[in-house]
This record gives sequence, C-alpha cells and structure tokens, in this order.
Amino acid sequence: MWCLKMRSALELNRLDLLRRAYKQTSRLRHPMRGAMSAGIRKKSTRRLSTAQAQSSIETKHLQHPILFPKEERESVFTDFGTLVAELRKELQGNITKPQDPATAERITNLLSSFRLNPKEWGQYTHFIGNRYTRTLVGFDPNFAVLLLCWERGQMSPIHSHASSSCWVKVLDGQLQETIYEMPPEGEGGGALRLVSEAVYNPNEATYIDDSHGIHKMGNPRSDTPCVSLHIYSPPYSQCYVFDRVTSMRKLVSLGTVYQGKRSNTPAVEDHHEEDTHNILNNVDKISLDTFVERVNLELDSADGGERAIGALLEKLVLSPDEWERFVNFGERNYTRNLLLLSERFSVMLLCWNPGQSTPPHRHGEDRHSWFKVLSGELKMVHFKDDEEMRLKQCSGLDQVDLQVESSEVIDVHSPVIYEGPDDASHQLGNRCDDSETAVSLHVYSPPYLQLTYECSNGEEKKIPVVHYGQMFSQIIESYPGEWRGGEIFSNLSAFQSLLDDVFIKGEEKGDDEATIHERITNLMSQIQINPEEWRMHARLHPEHFTRVLIGQSEKWMLILTCWDKDQGTPIHDHQGSFNWIKILDGQLLEENYVCNATKMTPAEQAECEEQTQKAKASGRGDGRQYAERCVQLVRSGVLPPDSVTYLNRDIIHRIRNVSGRPAFSLHLYAPPYVKARAYDVVSGGTELVFLPQEKLKSATDSESFWHI
Repeated sequence: MWCLKMRSALELNRLDLLRRAYKQTSRLRHPMRGAMSAGIRKKSTRRLSTAQAQSSIETKHLQHPILFPKEERESVFTDFGTLVAELRKELQGNITKPQDPATAERITNLLSSFRLNPKEWGQYTHFIGNRYTRTLVGFDPNFAVLLLCWERGQMSPIHSHASSSCWVKVLDGQLQETIYEMPPEGEGGGALRLVSEAVYNPNEATYIDDSHGIHKMGNPRSDTPCVSLHIYSPPYSQCYVFDRVTSMRKLVSLGTVYQGKRSNTPAVEDHHEEDTHNILNNVDKISLDTFVERVNLELDSADGGERAIGALLEKLVLSPDEWERFVNFGERNYTRNLLLLSERFSVMLLCWNPGQSTPPHRHGEDRHSWFKVLSGELKMVHFKDDEEMRLKQCSGLDQVDLQVESSEVIDVHSPVIYEGPDDASHQLGNRCDDSETAVSLHVYSPPYLQLTYECSNGEEKKIPVVHYGQMFSQIIESYPGEWRGGEIFSNLSAFQSLLDDVFIKGEEKGDDEATIHERITNLMSQIQINPEEWRMHARLHPEHFTRVLIGQSEKWMLILTCWDKDQGTPIHDHQGSFNWIKILDGQLLEENYVCNATKMTPAEQAECEEQTQKAKASGRGDGRQYAERCVQLVRSGVLPPDSVTYLNRDIIHRIRNVSGRPAFSLHLYAPPYVKARAYDVVSGGTELVFLPQEKLKSATDSESFWHI
C-alpha cells in the first residue's frame, strides 16, 4: 500500500523546515523567517502560491476579500517525536561531558524556538503536594527528556549534574534558577556563594553544566503551578546535593525515572557479544529487527496472524544493546515505550516498577493484541463485562463497579497471551510490590498508542508513550491519518501536506470519493494544531465574522473562521463544495435547511413573494411565515470544542456563535469554495455570491472582510 511505503509527510515537512530554520546559524534569532514561507509555497507543486491563488478564482461581485495570514514566523510548532528526533541528530556520536559551547548554544536556541502543544505535554503532567515530579517523555542512549511539574512554591535541592549537560525550557508558569559556587576553602569551608538568580517565562530556555556552577530550580509563584522540560546528556541516575550553609555534599539517586533494577533481565544479557550473535542467529531465536519485519507479513495470514505472531513472540530475544536502548522505567506510572508505529500495528515495550499496574481497561472492539513477559512477573486480572462496558472502546473503567472473574500470574516461562476484540476488560501489573521490576513486549493491531481511562471522580486520564530518538533499522512508516485512536500533534503547514497526500494518493490508488472523504474526516478528527499557532492568524471584527485563508490547492481550501459573540452566517450553500468543520475553541450552533422553492410551481413562488411583501408593507410582520415555505429548518445542533462535522456538497445551512465569547473554527472545502448562494428567509429570495478576490487586504486593514 502507498501509505506503507511513503515517509510520513508530517515528519518530512516538519524536519525539513526545522533543519533549514536553525542549522544556518548557531544563533537562532528568527528560525522561521523565510524558511516557513518557502516551505509553505515550495514543498508541493500542487500547492498554489499567493499570486496563483489570487488569480485562480472568479472575481465577480467583489465585496470583502479573504485575509491572508502573515507568513513571517519566529516559532517552530512541533511535537515530542520531532523534538526527540532533532535532539538525536544534534547529540549523536560520542557525547562530550559537558557539551562544547557551540552545541550547547545551538540546542538552547532550538528549544527556545520549539512550541509544543499544551494538549500533548498536558498528558504527562502530574502534580503532588510534597515534591515536584519527573516524567520521562523521550529517551536515547545519549540523552533523556523529562517533564517536571512544580506545584506552587516547590523547589529542588541545590545539586550538580554529574558532568552532564542540562537544558531547561519552561512550558507553563515561571521557573526560578539560582546558581551557586563552592566557597574558596572548598567543601565544608562555609556557606555556598550566590552567583546569579533568574526567572524564566514560558518558551524561554537555558543551559547549565557543572562548569557553570551548581544550582537549584523551582516555582517561585504562590498562585500558579509550573511545567518545564529538561534534557540531560548523557542521562545520569546519581548526583550530589549540597547544604547551602555548610557546603557539604551528599550523593543521592534520582530514583527510577530512566533506570530500573536490572537484576532480573533476560538471560541473553549475561552472554558475551559473540555469544549473543550466535543466539540471535539461532533458528529458534529472532531479534527485534527480524520480529518487526515478519509481524507485518503475518498480519496478512488467513487467521489475522493470531497464531503466527504468538509464535514469533515466543522466539524473540532482546540483545543487550536493545535492552539498554529501550528498557526504561517511570517514577509514577509504568512506561509505554513506543518501538514501532505503522498503519497496521504498533509495538510497545512496557516497563513496570514494583507495584505499578494499568487501570482496568479494554483495547477496543476491533483490536487484537499479543504480549510476552521478558523479565519479572506480571499479574493479570480479568473482570466480568456487561453490554455497557463493551461500548467503551479503549477506555479504562472504574474498578469499584467491576467484579473479578479470574486472575493469573504470567512470567518469562508463560506462553504468549493473546487478547481478541471480544475479550473482557482486564488489569495488568507487576506482581512484585517491593523490589523487582518487570518488562513485557506488546503488539497491537490496529495500532494502539495511549491508554485512556476514567478515574473514579469522572476525570479522564491518559498514559501516553515515551518517544525514542533511535529506532531499529527496519521501520515501517505510514500516513498518520490511518492511526486509530491516536492524536496527531502537528502544525498548519504539515497538515496541508497531509491533505495533499490524502487527496492525490487516494486518487492514484483508485479510491472512490467516499473512501477519500472518510480519511479526511479521520484526519480532521485526529489533527491537533497548537492554539498558539492558529491564534496568530486569527482576526476578529466587531460587526461580522471573518475568514482567514490558511492555504489551498487545486483540490481543497483551508480557512480559519473567527466569530465574535453572537456573530453568524446567513443561510447559504457551498455550490458544490464538500465541507469539514473542526471547532478549535468555543461552541457554534449549526442549522440545516432544505430548499422547498424547487418543489414549488412558478405561481406558488410568486404567491409566496407577494404575501411576503404585503405582510412587510402592512406592518403585520416581516413575512417570515411565508418566506420559510421556501427554506425550511430540518435540524440544528451545537458543535462543541474539538468536534468535527462533515457536510455534503448540497447542504444548506447557517452557523452562529453561541459561546458567549469569541469562537474559532477550521473549515476545509473540497473542491475550493469559490461561490455560495445565500437564502433570505425574510424576502424568500436568493443571491449567488462569488468569493471576493480583489487586491488582498493586509492583516492590519479591518475595513473589508469577506463574510458571506
């Protein structure tokens, strides 16, 4: 399939823009100046340039031109996966301790330019009252990426960095850094000496290593929490903490944030390198590389690969290198370490510290899964299901409402466990509560990324994946829109490339219109654009709603629509264009209509018009009761945030902001929206209106906006 062979347009587009943005200079002051505009206009020959867009649409009845957004940007909107991939490019090879100044500055500037979606990093946040928390979000043998959450007033102890390099970026709130140096007399020679103090705001980044001094960090605010991103290269598990008054130091462990007890690792880890090579080439054993290659083939088998994938898992042995690269534990939750994601399956390595477990959950009505314990012991609890529970796909359930049906202990000698779509809900966790860790490998088809579950208080929680900067050589990449249940944290430019891929590649494959539109609907549902990015394009007008053209090709048009309180459209159609609406913020009321005028004889239409005018002339009303014989309301509903609505080419509707505050929505039209017919329920008449494409107004000129 084409989507299995192509490299993710999302990844290609982002990384191409990033490389051109920051590698031209070590001082990244304006990373996207020129690069972003060039990327938008040149990355696809199918995309129309601004000049082409102006001349490609009819220009009759010009009233209010569409606004084009400014293209000059100083930010790179991206996700954790891309961040980890870029860090790996910068930090590959032999890592110096600490980094040379040029690399340290380049990565600091890179982090300053990156804009991560709060909805993505919010999945990893965890606040507790007595200390700040550390959650692993990305890993490579050369670095670790952690998300730190600071409650009001929480501070770290004064500490060193074990000769590693440390970068910090603030995501939310404020972070205070205080740097100290040892007294002249050395350790124990008196109080630490204050060197500097600074407070960092959201999106600001800084760097430190032991040559700069020792420091403490924390949240200086008493009213708001703080979230920060920390990169350590190379990763370390121990450092010194210092007493400010005496300058005495103590060696402490950082816990199991990215290291765990390895005493119960697979036996292959005890072999020398040449012995490991022999084991992995034995017909009864396969490596992770080989396993990945063969899983994709086995899913084509008649039984869906159920027995074949189980047999492959039985033969799987991790090499010492793979164990070192992929086995990482979490402080609070077990970790879901993503090894592979394709259109058809995902492979995860789950690492369990003592006492950690999943919530009760199911994997979904259409999903198959297999898992094998590689070290330690897991306990699996099966619950009795009812019909209501089976309707909740991929979600956890309140354990209070569940009845245990059975339980079993699974270890390295147990057979591979298979779970089908009809299996009951279950809970899986480390059987050991004191010292031993556990590791298990899981295969899901269709792909399964983050586990979403509901707490007893009704709050929805997610256990997301840890992103890796280094995968194995045989990796299958696919069109992200086919990933079921996963969100795509992207930017507007990469989103447009994905739209091109769906429309063009779908036609090349011979897919019918309905199949292509279903993919677009899925993509619109999964795409998550950073609010900071789309708000930079937003323009509100006090008198009517506005539309900003984000991009278009020969096959589609993408528009950001901005609604102030109570603003709305007239009743209109799209003259042959299909329409997708994604609510970005606020709520919109959509009303669908049918046109009865086409069913009326000319005499009936004339009578309707006459009665309308008489009613208006006599002051007995506005004639609406007569006009609505021509256009009749058939359905209405409120569109909540993050919802997606698909409208057929012959739809007649109107939209109004009912949020009580400004609202914003993303509209996709295919083919491009060039004209509309407006329906007047007062007069009963209609008017054909063309999109205005006269000389485009600048973003600061609010005199003319197209708002039909």
